[in-house]
Amino acid sequence: MPAWYSESLKSRIPRIQIGLWQLRHVSLVAGFALALAVMACGNDTEGLPTATSANTSTPVSTTPKPTLAATLAVQVAPSTLSPGATSTPSPVDEVLIKTDDGISMGGAALGGNAETTLLGQAILSEVPNGNLAWIAYEATLEDGQSIEHDHEFAFVYAVEGRHRLELRENDRSLASGEGGVVSAGAIHSHVASQGPSVFREVRLADPASHPPAGFPNSTLIFESDVLEGIPASPMATFVLVRVPVGGETSVHTHPGPELIYQITGKIEYQNALIGTKMMGPGAVEGIPPLTGVQKRNPYNEDAEFLSWFLVDTSHPFASPASFSTSTALGDQSENLASSAQGAKIVGVSSNYAGGANDSSFGANKALDGNPATAWSSDGDGDDAWLEIEFPSETAVTSLGLWSRSMGTTAEIVSFRVVSGNGDVAGPFILESAGQIFYFDAEITGKRLRFEALETSGGNTGVVEIEVYGSRLP
Repeated sequence: MPAWYSESLKSRIPRIQIGLWQLRHVSLVAGFALALAVMACGNDTEGLPTATSANTSTPVSTTPKPTLAATLAVQVAPSTLSPGATSTPSPVDEVLIKTDDGISMGGAALGGNAETTLLGQAILSEVPNGNLAWIAYEATLEDGQSIEHDHEFAFVYAVEGRHRLELRENDRSLASGEGGVVSAGAIHSHVASQGPSVFREVRLADPASHPPAGFPNSTLIFESDVLEGIPASPMATFVLVRVPVGGETSVHTHPGPELIYQITGKIEYQNALIGTKMMGPGAVEGIPPLTGVQKRNPYNEDAEFLSWFLVDTSHPFASPASFSTSTALGDQSENLASSAQGAKIVGVSSNYAGGANDSSFGANKALDGNPATAWSSDGDGDDAWLEIEFPSETAVTSLGLWSRSMGTTAEIVSFRVVSGNGDVAGPFILESAGQIFYFDAEITGKRLRFEALETSGGNTGVVEIEVYGSRLP
């Protein structure tokens, strides 16, 4: 996994006053329909497991279903331009969405008791070739001053004063702490119409690229490391997160890279790759896709940070996750039960609706490394089981299992593991269906059969299975 950019930068930023966008123009009805189609799409929910945040017992839908306000705009953006280039049409459809109550896109957004405010959002039907990074420049306009230019796709953020963003027919007045979206290659103007205005443009651009043309007295605020794992046609999302004193987000993952920039206060930041670090104002941290992360505030003042995402819209915006605390996992780096390591399903009690192992709720979902999917049996209850096979004999030292749940049914309470050699490990007790639980285990075999012992009945199944140890010669 590449090293992700992390440095502390000095920045002069007042506390953010969380507000909603002020828009003067309402888009066509077609734009509203398009946004609904994008955000409400998802898999058939029949038999779909309900995910639960690791830090809360409140069930969370795995299908993104945002609350949309009446204001919405659809833009068709030209291709990314280098300075002085000429605009040419490009099939980049961008959907700007405003919500009245923050993000509601599955997985409890960032979960916990953090407050999330959506500042900007756009679907990028195409992503420019080559390396890309988030690059933020700050500029100051005196009262009455304006600039006009175009550049790569960007989010605009008002830092101080009221800032007017004039973009085609969608002029917007942004108060401090509010944001907007600019299409790649779209000619637009920044205007300070009610006193001085300090603002930033955070562009998705080639690393080390120059600031946009016409930026007066611009200052580089940060440049991220090269973004890895950008999905096709991602949803670019810009949010402000407030973590109150003693508060925290849930432990969660996102289906695409995230970058965070601390603006006020301090947080304890933890992800599954680097452990825990303190972040104060000006600190920047990148997070690869599907990496467990949590932000906590044990300090004596509220903390706020900005986040930029490029997420896969076919998955929930955020999914619950957990940090392993089992000592058995301390020296292990590879989940031997993953399909990437050659593990495969060789037997199963049943799949939902008689489907194959590769169906929507088939047994293969228990090994795919995706917490948004799950294997569901077809009403097997306490008799549910599945069997996996490794490429060779394996000495297991620890294992993990995440049970699916349908509220009051389909949850595995306890299970055991039987190897092809006749070794038995367990029984193991699962405290809940909200996360994966790890257990020390000493068992050897090429095949392992995971058997439910006690369940809440119904379509019992598994969100994910993990196995750690070593392959024998």
